[in-house]
Amino acid sequence: MAKAMGGDLMLQLLQEFREMQEESEVQYARTQKALRVLRMKCRVVYRKTRIFADQVRAFSEQVRVFSEDVDGLRENMEEFATHVSVLAKEVDGVKRTQTKMFGQMGRMLNHLADAQTTDRKRIDVLEVRMDGPGEN
Repeated sequence: MAKAMGGDLMLQLLQEFREMQEESEVQYARTQKALRVLRMKCRVVYRKTRIFADQVRAFSEQVRVFSEDVDGLRENMEEFATHVSVLAKEVDGVKRTQTKMFGQMGRMLNHLADAQTTDRKRIDVLEVRMDGPGEN
């Protein structure tokens, strides 16, 4: 009976794991969508910053000191956009790795559950064989 309860517990844990895996996939999809929006907004901000910097350069022919300050700001914005892009890629890689890990763990648990089911069937067959001749 303890073996059957262990198997039931294993199946319950496997079901809970599958539910967690599905939730992880939903969360991954939401994260991916948020990252795409963030990347798009960063590109828009970056493009607008570059347009602004170009306009300031035209004006900088008259006000050189002002132009140098704006160029520094633009460089910082480019660096910021680069860092945000790198971070978004890192988060994407982490999420992919997490999804792979959950998939691998799911396969492992499925294999373990199959092995446990096979072992349970073997034990049942052995019990029938051992009990069978004594009853004849």
